[in-house]
Amino acid sequence: MRGKEWLAELARTYFILVTLITMATFLLGMYFDPDARFGYDAFLSPLIYAACGTVPGVVLYSRHELSLKAFLFRKILHFVLIEAIILSVAFPYASVHTERKNVVPVMGLCIFVIYVLVHGIEWGLDCLSARKMTEDLLRLQKSVDGNSTD
Repeated sequence: MRGKEWLAELARTYFILVTLITMATFLLGMYFDPDARFGYDAFLSPLIYAACGTVPGVVLYSRHELSLKAFLFRKILHFVLIEAIILSVAFPYASVHTERKNVVPVMGLCIFVIYVLVHGIEWGLDCLSARKMTEDLLRLQKSVDGNSTD
């Protein structure tokens, strides 16, 4: 993957993360502290958490094709870094807003669910893109074959 493609992939991941983190924040907030009210600065948290979740994508960048073992190692490292960064950023604030002690483990589980969902969404988008390219190539092949017989 080239640099521009990788940056585009990171940008796509960032915006998917912002959406999923906003949904998770709403669901967790409604469960743990439904009466809480925040100011406009609360709109920054999904953007910050998404940035924290995107930065570890650096470990996935490679100029050459990775072996399956190297790919899986990097994916595991990627997930561990995401968990560590987001929980370390969120932990001071999560314990302030609620007295429940199980907020952090539930956040860790949410991070895992979001990680899986992001990969599922990206896989689906990649499949749609591949299908469109295949259709375009078939159309091009038919037009070339049709022009060569004339």
